[in-house]
Amino acid sequence: MNLGIPGRRPVTPARAAIAGGTAVAVTAAVAVSLALGHGAPRPATAGKQQTARLSASSCTGPAGAAYIALPGYQAFDAVNTANCDLVQQYNVGDPAVPNTGTSDTSYESTDEGVALANDTLYFADTGDNKLAVVPVADLTVKNYANPTETLVPVGQDPEAVAVTPDGSQAWVADTGPQTGAPTLGAISVVSTATDTVTSTLSLPVTDPRAIAFSPSGSVAYVTSGAGLLVINVATVKVTGFVPGLGDPEGVAVSPAGKTVYVTNTAQNLVDVISAASNRVTATIPVGQMPWQLAVSSDGGTVYVADGDSNAVSVISTATDKVTGTISDAGDPVSVALTPDGSELWVGGLTSGIVSVFDTSNDTLVGTFNVGYGGEANAGDGEEPTGIVLTTTPAP
Repeated sequence: MNLGIPGRRPVTPARAAIAGGTAVAVTAAVAVSLALGHGAPRPATAGKQQTARLSASSCTGPAGAAYIALPGYQAFDAVNTANCDLVQQYNVGDPAVPNTGTSDTSYESTDEGVALANDTLYFADTGDNKLAVVPVADLTVKNYANPTETLVPVGQDPEAVAVTPDGSQAWVADTGPQTGAPTLGAISVVSTATDTVTSTLSLPVTDPRAIAFSPSGSVAYVTSGAGLLVINVATVKVTGFVPGLGDPEGVAVSPAGKTVYVTNTAQNLVDVISAASNRVTATIPVGQMPWQLAVSSDGGTVYVADGDSNAVSVISTATDKVTGTISDAGDPVSVALTPDGSELWVGGLTSGIVSVFDTSNDTLVGTFNVGYGGEANAGDGEEPTGIVLTTTPAP
């Protein structure tokens, strides 16, 4: 079947800092310093002026936990959603330094994407070409450096991960190298029962990015620089393709499964796509560089992180129009809703701050710095690129 999928595309420099990781092994002496102090200098995000912003570690919200991927520091935060207190910061995907006879850790991971299912965290370990599987129940505040985890080898430069609605599979977007040929873009399908790759789908386009499933779990939608791929989950085969979406990044599906929303980063739009026809039915102007997006549980509202506008666009799905704009300085890129829908959590890429908004009136109810201790400026360089929320408090 000819789906009209182009073979290659020009590489776009936008968000280069979070579009693929590079594995770097740290010497044992530095590794120990990082593990104990979390105070080593961190490089500024490429193409962005690093902005240090003070923040109070406080908020109010429903009981539960937030897990925040921090690729700038090979770690993730566990946060109490009731008050925004940091429970612990854990390293992820970092194996022991070989042949040293010590407990030193090689800090080579870059956990850009995160998913949560079956009380298990899944991290796309970009820097080490693995999927890190971390049981939440095994997390302890005393063992932050080496939490219990299984590292599953996947394809090159995995950037995103999503779990099927039934929890049986974790799909990983292997971006491959950003330049050169042939493309190594692929989807690795991992069984959550065995933590092994059961299928690999080589893609006819480069740079797969975000993954979202239909509510039934029968269809997967994958953004790439060339457009949106539509994949049959049962057969792991591409069945459709939506081109012309302007270098898309984020993707989300309505609770009814009838509509797919994609962020069009090149044209500062959200493209609205019919799941029945795989055609664009509406385009919604939003802020600059729209990145991730989230749909409310009733399907009535879409929240879009507009990084270069320092804002979040609020869209009514009834009218396909922006009904409000929430200011959020610090280059917001990641968004997530609490399970009860009462709060929107937004991660700032360059500020290292997560802002929490009440969705009933879009007002700010709290902010906190990611990073060790949650103190002011702790999050500089930590880049909260993914957030998942649950009603179960962190251990």
